[in-house]
Amino acid sequence: MGDETRVQIKELQKGAEALGGIAERYLIRFLGPLGRRIAQSSKAGRLMALAGVVTVIVSGILIYINSLWFGTSVARRGIKTVTIQYQMEGYGIYFVIGLALFILGLMQRKTR
Repeated sequence: MGDETRVQIKELQKGAEALGGIAERYLIRFLGPLGRRIAQSSKAGRLMALAGVVTVIVSGILIYINSLWFGTSVARRGIKTVTIQYQMEGYGIYFVIGLALFILGLMQRKTR
């Protein structure tokens, strides 16, 4: 690689670190008491816990949207009783992975 490419990669890494720091700071503040628990963890633990929180939120939204879509498609067919069946889309797996990341992140304490 040339010198110019190395400089560009370093600048990209600096920008990613700055963006991650800003997102971490505001997400911890937004989470309130849960954010205070996350802030007590080490740097790697905070990243794991925040990734877990985001994963749980996104997978929960996807599960909700998927079940809502299925419920409205059944209702449009004119069926009077609506039975919502959960179709396995794999979102539950991501939900569990997010919970595991969150718990493992909280378990990593700062070293003093």
